[in-house]
Amino acid sequence: MRVSQRFIDYNKQLFFGEIGALAGTPVFPFVTSRLTRDPSIISFSAVTGALVGGSVFWLVVKVYDERRHGGHSWRHLAGQVAWFSPAALLISLLVYQPTLFLAARALIVGGTLVVLAALASQLLAFALYLAAMNIYRLALHQMTGRWI
Repeated sequence: MRVSQRFIDYNKQLFFGEIGALAGTPVFPFVTSRLTRDPSIISFSAVTGALVGGSVFWLVVKVYDERRHGGHSWRHLAGQVAWFSPAALLISLLVYQPTLFLAARALIVGGTLVVLAALASQLLAFALYLAAMNIYRLALHQMTGRWI
């Protein structure tokens, strides 16, 4: 079975989104931990950092890939984003963010350094998110014939 370039690009976009999330995840809790010692607030800031960093990096790579494949139409890009974003948000809210929050909080309460707790929980959350997003992509193709 051959792996398509669109499959590679899709997962590359998710990975770059995760790189952005990895950048945002430890920075936000580090700054927050200077203002409060509340594990819940610090863990919530990890979630916020992941959302901000991940969204920016994903969008940059998505636009680049669409341009590279001749998708010069903003309408086409908007259609791709429209199919991706609701699922990404839902899966993020149901899988990624709870995993990130609960794992980070448990590690912080257990005495793990804030930055290490944020990164470890990020890795677990992304593994689950990546699997769920690829399942969504396949289900979308089966139902609509569209690839995102």
